[in-house]
Amino acid sequence: MSSQQVSTGLLGLPPEIRDQIYTFILHPNANRKSLADEYNDYDYRDALVLFRINRQVYHESRDIFRSLNVFLRIETPWSEAEQHVHVVGHVPILMKGLHAARFRGHSMQVSIETPEAAEHDGDLHQFVMLADDLPRFTKAWFYWNLSHPGLNRWLALKLVLRDPHTPDWDERHIRRDVQRKLLLPFGDVKGLKTFSVSGDPKPQPNIAAELQALQALEPAPPEKCLAECVQLKNEGNELLRKGELHAALEVYTRAWAAIHIIVKGRQRHVHAEAWFARDLVDEPFAGKNGQLERMNLRLQLVANTCLAYLKLGDWDELCFWGMRTIQLMRQATGANDAPIPPEDEALLGFPSATQVGKIYFRTARGYEELGDRSEARRLLRVAQIYLPNDQVVQQRLAGLALRLG
Repeated sequence: MSSQQVSTGLLGLPPEIRDQIYTFILHPNANRKSLADEYNDYDYRDALVLFRINRQVYHESRDIFRSLNVFLRIETPWSEAEQHVHVVGHVPILMKGLHAARFRGHSMQVSIETPEAAEHDGDLHQFVMLADDLPRFTKAWFYWNLSHPGLNRWLALKLVLRDPHTPDWDERHIRRDVQRKLLLPFGDVKGLKTFSVSGDPKPQPNIAAELQALQALEPAPPEKCLAECVQLKNEGNELLRKGELHAALEVYTRAWAAIHIIVKGRQRHVHAEAWFARDLVDEPFAGKNGQLERMNLRLQLVANTCLAYLKLGDWDELCFWGMRTIQLMRQATGANDAPIPPEDEALLGFPSATQVGKIYFRTARGYEELGDRSEARRLLRVAQIYLPNDQVVQQRLAGLALRLG
């Protein structure tokens, strides 16, 4: 684009219209790439061509870019932290290593320390991310602490605000909405050994107080998590009954999240096993074991998810989610290593055995539709052990055996 074309085109527009164009091009949402299993990445290469058009467009678009894209740098003693944040938290990492260490465009420094621990490898590991993705980071930390109770009691967290763009001779400033965006997600990080918020500019006192109040809130007890899961499961079942299958699957995903199991595409991240490892005291779960109640709900959700995919005719998803649970069940019997008699593969005698039978049966239907009759027959034989009085299972097995000769 020539200078004349810019003058009569883009720069010929009113400033407020140009700002709207810059916002559309430079917003994180416009430069976020969606990957498999709800992972994301960013690619600004095309958008940042704006910076090379001419001096006026550079300065105008740069200011918009800085207002939309707020960065923070994480500093931790653990080399595996960045990988955990990315894989489990689904947080896009923009820079790491030496590039992150040299980066100076961040609006907050996040330093995680272990004051009483032995030295790690002697190096600090740094990575840079967008503030838009900070809630995923802090939620991953929240789940990690539930999975490892007491972990945070050994950690020190320092949040340091900084204004990376104002010249040294001018007063530092971070907008109120940006301070909230940077600080409040850390309300999910609770029970730390030490915690501090500082910087230049200083954090606004009311925002710091709001953050402190959020950190003081206790995580929901297992009984409340289980009750919310039951409610959402029932809502999903009602949608399933009405034939609103995609809506049912979305509600089931929320039911999983209620018991701290996060479903992203074909990824399922199971958190907080230790949090549920207790005897429950509140009704309707009083006197029951938290882990067992959670397992029962997990199996019910898998069975209902398989039914939704069965009704949708999505055989690949049906087989994937069904076999994920079946392979876990087979680990307990050794059936993953080599086929064993169906009587030995079936694990009877626990409250959700019927749900497991439904998972086997519905997964068998998926394999049958995909043309894998051998696997379908093997699954149906186990389903028959779980559901000995189910005529549909018996008829399906008999028909499949007949076709196989």
